[in-house]
Amino acid sequence: MWFRHAQGERVVFWENNSVQVLNYFIMKYLLRLVSFYLFWGILLTLISCSTRGVLPLPDQQEGQAVETPLDPPSPSFRIATPTAYYYYELGTLAINSEAIQEAIEFYQRAIQIDDESVYLKVELTKLLLSQSMNGEAETLIQQALDVNPEHVQSLMLLGSLYANQERFQDAIELYQKVLQIDPTYTNAYLFLADMYTRLPKIQQATEILQQLVAVHPDSVSGLYRLGRNYLEMEEYDNAIAYFEKALEFSPDNIQLFSALALAYEYQQNYQKAIAMYEEMLYLKPGDGRMIEQLMKLHLYLEQYQQSLGYAEKLQKIAPEHERLNLQIGMIQYELEQYDVALTSLQRYTDIYPDNLDALTYLALTFERVAHYEDALETWMRILEIEPKSFEARSRMGLLLEQMERYDEAFDVFKKNRELFPDVTQTYLFLGLAYNHKEDYRSALEVFEEGLEREPDSVPLNFYRGVAFERLGEFENAIEAFQRVVELNADYANAYNYIGYMLAERGIRLDEAFEAIQKALELEPDNGAYLDSLGWVYYQKGMLDEAIRELERAVALLDSDPIIHEHLGDAYTKKGDLEKAIEHYEKSLKREFKEDVQKKLDELKLKRKSVKNHQTPATLQPAKQKVD
Repeated sequence: MWFRHAQGERVVFWENNSVQVLNYFIMKYLLRLVSFYLFWGILLTLISCSTRGVLPLPDQQEGQAVETPLDPPSPSFRIATPTAYYYYELGTLAINSEAIQEAIEFYQRAIQIDDESVYLKVELTKLLLSQSMNGEAETLIQQALDVNPEHVQSLMLLGSLYANQERFQDAIELYQKVLQIDPTYTNAYLFLADMYTRLPKIQQATEILQQLVAVHPDSVSGLYRLGRNYLEMEEYDNAIAYFEKALEFSPDNIQLFSALALAYEYQQNYQKAIAMYEEMLYLKPGDGRMIEQLMKLHLYLEQYQQSLGYAEKLQKIAPEHERLNLQIGMIQYELEQYDVALTSLQRYTDIYPDNLDALTYLALTFERVAHYEDALETWMRILEIEPKSFEARSRMGLLLEQMERYDEAFDVFKKNRELFPDVTQTYLFLGLAYNHKEDYRSALEVFEEGLEREPDSVPLNFYRGVAFERLGEFENAIEAFQRVVELNADYANAYNYIGYMLAERGIRLDEAFEAIQKALELEPDNGAYLDSLGWVYYQKGMLDEAIRELERAVALLDSDPIIHEHLGDAYTKKGDLEKAIEHYEKSLKREFKEDVQKKLDELKLKRKSVKNHQTPATLQPAKQKVD
């Protein structure tokens, strides 16, 4: 028989001569083969080639993959006849030289010599499977099972083949047979559980894995996969328990730490997730994936400074990671570091001019630094990319209002009603635009139109109440604000409106007091609410209490002309004309109102009248008459 070996461009044919073959492989593999061929040369002369037999393979240990080739057996085990094993070794050497077809031919020759060697059939099956020659592999492994129907490795290989063909039930039967033969065989449990998972029958898979850890309590693979199953079933406490148990046996296992971190994230226990990623980073310093995850988790928790620190570390590790400029810009924005945020975001948009996330943050940053024209231009760029962006159009409208371009803003919000009739905020922004025009009737109609689509919208109900209040429809306004606090018991401004409206009319003052106290429980340092409380006291004639609360209010909101006016009223009633005049003047400086000016003028006249009525007799002692 002849054998062929490819060597560059030439093909060398060797006659089936053991000396020539030996010389060839000695030249190619040097010292590695010398002892091997000496041993088998001697053995071939001592043992009859007719001797046959197949020895059982050792059980697969925890962690060994089924497909892993076995090492050559020790001399005390004979798994094929010496001649067959000789050709098997030639095939192994061919594999090492990446001459796969030649290796297959050597293996096939070995099986021709020893057709009852299960070991050789298994090894050739593995090689055929590695070359996707599944049909030939299935035929061969079936032949191996004809020789030994209970050969565990053959059953496992055939099960894997069926699994790859999605013949899950056939694979399940084979793995179950393996477990009947050897109830301690770890991979049979793992592969069987995998079949149930892929069906999907997650509960059955979990039961198989529980049987595995009952047999092998230290099976890291079993504990890990149990944790994964419980994670999928959203039983996070169980998942965490199994991952932690697995870590007891494999304390430096990154995969286990990663799974445990994921379980904590699903459980929304983000601080523990962060601790897991920090542990992984300790085990793998400088790992970009860990650093990125820590950056994202801190960002999610609004721990912006820590997030920025990890982002900067990641940038040093991967300076080519251009998206980091976007992440860093977003974090700097949240930290109110607007100038450096602009630099990061502009650097990113120079490279990716159509990235909507980057453009959105850039527009918002321009707004924060009062670069309104740049912000407006950026929102317009976003609309060019995404013409139906509600956010971009709404921000443009709000920005135009801030720039006092009210008519343009109004047109934007009016157009939004045509484009986005199902978005609640469409009606909110348009109604507020009508409010600005002091067209409260139109505003009310818009708010009510929105409420037809979303009756429980708290903002729409609130501003409906505001519109009623502006229109002087007192009872309707009170009813609307009461509806707001029914929908949201923590809506402080609605309580304040109820209390102030009652106090302003001097009616139901106890009810007013109760409503304002509720608002202050929610926001104790709100100057407007303290002003309302002071006004309730004023209306009750409790001037000292009124002045106390109004002074607290003005300390918080010195720019508010109404609070100064109220203080002026309280001091007037108290008889302290100088302080009354002082606060009326401050009120007028902040906003001119004719009625406040009238109050001030009247007080000044009163003060002048008081001074004019002071007589010399009241200013100096009477002279004594001398006779």
